Amino acid sequence: MKYRCLSDEELQELEEEFKHFLISNNIFTEEWEGLNKKKDKKVKQLVEMFSDIVMEKALKNIQFLEYITPSDIRVFHCLADRVVLIGVESRDNTVDFTTQHMEELQAVPLDIYRTEKPYVKSRELEVFDLLQSGCFIIGEDRFKKLELAYTYSTKQSQN
Repeated sequence: MKYRCLSDEELQELEEEFKHFLISNNIFTEEWEGLNKKKDKKVKQLVEMFSDIVMEKALKNIQFLEYITPSDIRVFHCLADRVVLIGVESRDNTVDFTTQHMEELQAVPLDIYRTEKPYVKSRELEVFDLLQSGCFIIGEDRFKKLELAYTYSTKQSQN
């Protein structure tokens, strides 16, 4: 298994797609029900195969992720060949990024950095690992705000 098995709830949401998957693998309703009743190992293999297909497709569509701790924020732009990271760290120990909004922190000294690296594993496996480590999906606008803050901070330091 490449990623993870879909939960029963996720499989229920994708019931029609799963039926089409089974049919494309020449498994029809009666055979599927028989395999399920016997608790055949082929059931698990088919669910795992379907799960990998669904996860792969979903992971290909993810572009932006965020990871927040009390002391820092990291946003990721998952490009085709590399991941771009913009990080924000507070120099003030009273700041808690998990409870405070960025707008509240304008007077707080922050370190903003940017880095990028090529993928070591496949892009989708690295995105999956980031999600498993606690990242969550965000929109492009959130990434762009922190990218703008980084750009502004580097211009300020050059003056």
